[in-house]
Amino acid sequence: MKTTITILFTVLFLLAQGQESQYQKAMQKALDELNKSSVADDFISVANSFERISQTETAEWLPLYYAAYAYVVTSFEIEDVNQKEQYLDKAQQFLDKAFEIAPEESELFALQAFLYPGKIMVDPMTRGPEYMGKIYEALDKAIQLNPENPRPYFLRAITTLNMPPEFGGGPAVAKPIFEIAKEKFESFQPSTPISPNWGKEINEMELEKL
Repeated sequence: MKTTITILFTVLFLLAQGQESQYQKAMQKALDELNKSSVADDFISVANSFERISQTETAEWLPLYYAAYAYVVTSFEIEDVNQKEQYLDKAQQFLDKAFEIAPEESELFALQAFLYPGKIMVDPMTRGPEYMGKIYEALDKAIQLNPENPRPYFLRAITTLNMPPEFGGGPAVAKPIFEIAKEKFESFQPSTPISPNWGKEINEMELEKL
């Protein structure tokens, strides 16, 4: 009897390991595609790859996160405001699903803050006042949940840099925040090989300009 139970648990363990390995491989392949993407069509294609993974791995928030991320970047690559809106709406749908799985995940709040400027770009005069507060609210939550996550500091620095000085922004105010982000990036270690790990290079580029 003990032998039968041991064999059963061994089989279940091996099956679980095999499923995890397939998930990791699929994610790494899609991440490699994401890192090579440079135009809107590339990002749309890789978003579709992450969506397919999310349909199989329904308990995982990372495929949904990366699908949303890819659609946000797509919106920045497109000039037509109607198309921007469509891709941002798609990104929000994936992000909402990710929040259902991991409602206290710092990376999701950081990505939410990354999405909101796209909404502003669709109609700056109307949406600026509405979404600026939401950006800072999301960034504050991301930092509260994980003070060592560098992405909310980086996104706060970018937001501050592009804000007019009369509203508390500009290069002089943004530089110290970029420096904090730099320190956080230097010490940050992603929890897994497929965990979010973007922003460091852009942070350094922006800091060199200041």
